[in-house]
Amino acid sequence: MISLEDKMLVAQNCEEYEPKDYVNITNMSYMSQNCNYCINYNNGTCDKKLFDKIDKMIKVN
Repeated sequence: MISLEDKMLVAQNCEEYEPKDYVNITNMSYMSQNCNYCINYNNGTCDKKLFDKIDKMIKVN
């Protein structure tokens, strides 16, 4: 299972990140970006297949 911290780091470094519900996310300013709130992340996977690529890049650095 992918940790929330990993999803947050990946979302913050993803150029394709787009929030599912912009108004809802801005109202919850205490919540950070994470893959769960991205329109491209469904059923636990990135539709654009970017999660693993970005996650590996972050972990190498």
